[in-house]
Amino acid sequence: MTPTHLGILLAITATVIEGFGQVFLKKAALARSGKGSWRGLGLCFFAVEALVYTWSLRYLDVSTAFPLGSLSFVTVTLLSRGLLRESVDRTRWVGVLLILAGSSLVAMHA
Repeated sequence: MTPTHLGILLAITATVIEGFGQVFLKKAALARSGKGSWRGLGLCFFAVEALVYTWSLRYLDVSTAFPLGSLSFVTVTLLSRGLLRESVDRTRWVGVLLILAGSSLVAMHA
């Protein structure tokens, strides 16, 4: 695995971690009890995400890593649909596909 591939993998991993952090904060907002636990878990995930993203910057230019961060929109959409049972309309799915296409172009030219 090349350093660039490692950086891309780390950046994508950071977006997945961020997605879970977002879901945990949403659970905190909805919870009748245990808000603090969900909030703490969400904040911990954001801290880990920042570390992983920073690690990716050792191997990628910011001009590559930052656009890959848009994959967090994809991750949050998938997780909110799967874990929170939120509805996602067709327009949002088209947006997800466009983000995937754009991120793929950035990664291919990294």
